[in-house]
Amino acid sequence: MKPSRSHYTRLYYNVGDVFTSWLFCILLLFPRSQLLDKTQYTVIHDSEDSHGLECELDKALENGYQLIVIEPVGLGDRAIRWIRVGNFLHKSTVLSSLGVLVVGPFLSPKTAVWSLLPLGVVGVLCACVYDFSWQFDPCCKYQVDYKGRGLTRVPSQELESQSPVVLVQKNDKHRKVLHNFLAIFTTCVIGYKLYKYLY
Repeated sequence: MKPSRSHYTRLYYNVGDVFTSWLFCILLLFPRSQLLDKTQYTVIHDSEDSHGLECELDKALENGYQLIVIEPVGLGDRAIRWIRVGNFLHKSTVLSSLGVLVVGPFLSPKTAVWSLLPLGVVGVLCACVYDFSWQFDPCCKYQVDYKGRGLTRVPSQELESQSPVVLVQKNDKHRKVLHNFLAIFTTCVIGYKLYKYLY
């Protein structure tokens, strides 16, 4: 029996309902970015007082804003370089330690001492510099938003620059736990290899 027109009509609406439901679920999973409250962000506007700008940035970092918009080019570049220092220390610790932990077990004690000892020292040294110096800097709580997604959450009327530097607050607890664990484990592996080599 040939399906009637009403059958196709019901099928059309059923497919439309399913599509609408899926679209609604996707919108719930990926909500549109909402504007931040004034207490959650700050915008540092350009001025001729460079010392005042640095003090304003330091105060913003200490206050722990969720988003910091830096419009002065020089100040933004310095903030980016300083944050890169912390990222370099963290990544150096992780990569050096992983190199020791992955390769170390397959090497003889003599080979491991001469090849992995410098790598392990670099990783442990970077971890120590991060833990005893960098982690107390307010900048360690922030990362640079290179894609500029944070700007969509700031009212456009408050922005005077077309390409400001955007700092987004990030929790660095997990990265500290990760590189500290790797640094301690690396120290144990190198210590064991060194003991086996000497005795």
